[in-house]
Amino acid sequence: MGAEKLVNVVRSGLGWELKHIRNGRDLSLEVVCQQLRWQQSKLSRMENGQQHISDADLASLLVIYGVYSQERRQLLRLAQRQDSPGRWSLDAPTTDTLPRLEQEATSLVDAENVLIPGLAQTADYTRALMEGAGVPPEEAESRLETRRLRKDTLTKRKSPKVDLILDEWVLRRIMGSHAVMARQLQALLEFAERPNVRLWVVPAELSGNIAFNSSFYVLNFAQNKSVVYLENKESCVYIEDDQKIEIFRSHAARLGNAALDLAASMKLVATIGKEHERE
Repeated sequence: MGAEKLVNVVRSGLGWELKHIRNGRDLSLEVVCQQLRWQQSKLSRMENGQQHISDADLASLLVIYGVYSQERRQLLRLAQRQDSPGRWSLDAPTTDTLPRLEQEATSLVDAENVLIPGLAQTADYTRALMEGAGVPPEEAESRLETRRLRKDTLTKRKSPKVDLILDEWVLRRIMGSHAVMARQLQALLEFAERPNVRLWVVPAELSGNIAFNSSFYVLNFAQNKSVVYLENKESCVYIEDDQKIEIFRSHAARLGNAALDLAASMKLVATIGKEHERE
């Protein structure tokens, strides 16, 4: 029997998004397929990323689910890319796609040179970040809830292995206030004590010389291709191209080699946390 074919994450993501929407509408496979006169197996294969979803089939589903506006445009964009692994983007980094990928991942490598990783952020830190970016309060609370749900990834029975690689300046950069930072670094230490989490800190004097000048997030899966996630204020990009992903893997390895060991990294976080407490 031949090796199982890896499923394109874009295709499986499109199917997952459709299943998530259907469940949110409290619609069963049977009900939807009766309306469309489909076999239930057809929709099941679509939702599991095992079958191409045509534009006509997608349009029919979106009418039944009542999906319009930006969400509809994003799903149509995913449909256009479902058979072409590579680079795909979304208009905003607030969709369900990243939490869905984190739930499916077996390992995560989050390299951050500006901010505390989202999975480890406290609510106060995130609020300060949103306030500084001018995010409206109601949208900020929605994003906080998304962050909270993402953290649930680490409480499931088979949690992914997580490697956090941080530039030292992430720990020293004040977000909100010294008090906020002191609590955040204490929370980071508690986060790093989880058995599936490792924390690596790259000393400030080394980060520039090893080109730690941008953040990136590598997500690995048991049955899908790996994905690299890149985010800025207005959009996010997912990369599935193997050669490009290998570039990020190699860079993560270089950063890890330059970082302090696990014990020294934790000690530095604790030391800088005390410095924030004294301010």
